[in-house]
Amino acid sequence: MSQKAYLELISGSILFGMVGIFLANIHGMSTGSIIFYKHFAGIIFLALYFLMTGGIKILRPTKRKSYLLLLGLFNTFTIFAYFICIQYTTLSVAILLLYTAPMYVTLLSPAFLKEKVRIEGIVALLLSLTGILFIVDPAGMASQLNFGEKNFIGIIAGIVSGMCFAGVIITVRYLKDDYTGPAQLFWSTFIGILMLAPAAFDVTLPSLVENMTVIVLFAFVNTAVASILYIKGISKLPAQTSSIIALMEPVSVIFFDHVLLHTPIFFNTMAGCLFILLGAALASVRNVPLAANENV
Repeated sequence: MSQKAYLELISGSILFGMVGIFLANIHGMSTGSIIFYKHFAGIIFLALYFLMTGGIKILRPTKRKSYLLLLGLFNTFTIFAYFICIQYTTLSVAILLLYTAPMYVTLLSPAFLKEKVRIEGIVALLLSLTGILFIVDPAGMASQLNFGEKNFIGIIAGIVSGMCFAGVIITVRYLKDDYTGPAQLFWSTFIGILMLAPAAFDVTLPSLVENMTVIVLFAFVNTAVASILYIKGISKLPAQTSSIIALMEPVSVIFFDHVLLHTPIFFNTMAGCLFILLGAALASVRNVPLAANENV
C-alpha cells in the first residue's frame, strides 16, 4: 500500500484535532448553524479545489448514487449525534462512544467489504481502545453521570455517533472504485448542507458576522484541507486499518488543547495516547490486514 495514503490519513486526523480550538472561539451560535455555515463555506473551498485541479468532471454522479446519499446521511448524523452526546452527558463520554467505531468496522467489514481479520489487526484495535479507556477514565466518568432521561438520550446518541462513523468509513471504502475521495467529500458535504438548511436561520445576523472569520478558517482547515486528506486516505486503505489510524484524532485533540488552550495533561492521558499510537503504528504495518490490498 502507498505510504502516501497513511500520511494523508494521519495528517487529516491531526488537523481534525484542531476542532476544539475553533469551537472555543465561536460564540452565540447553535450547533446546527455552526455546522451548516462551516459546510457552506467548506463546499466553496472544495469547488475551488476542483476548479484548480481540473477535476470538475469527476464530480458527476454515475454509479451507486444511492450510496453517495448514504454517505452524506452517515456523515451528518455522526456530527449531530456526537454533539447531542456532548450536550447531554460529558465530553469524555462522547469521545469514548464516538471512537467505538473501530469495533463496528472490524465486525462489519468482513461482511460488507470482504476484508479478512488478522490477529495483528485485532491486537492493534485492542491497544487503541485501551488507550481510549485510559484517556476517558470510565470509572471517574461514571461517577459524574446522573443516569436520568437526558443522560440516557446522550448515551444513545453517542452509540449512534460511533455506528454512523463506522458507516462513513465503510461506505467511503465501498465507493472508492467509483468516486475519488474528494468527490465523495464534496457530495457528502452538499447533502449535509441540504439536511441542515433549516439551521441557517437559527442565528442572528450580528452573531453570524461576528463569527464569520473563525467559521471561514474553520471550514478551510476542517472541511477542506483536513477532510480531503482524511477521505483520500481512508478510500485507499482497508476499512479496519483506517478506523484504527483515525484514533490519532483524539491524541491530536489533547495535544492542541494542551499547547494552545493550556489544558493540563495527566498521566492516564499520556498512557492512553501511547497505547493509541502503538495501535496506529501496528495497524499501519504493511499487509495488516492482508485482504483488500489487491484493490488498493
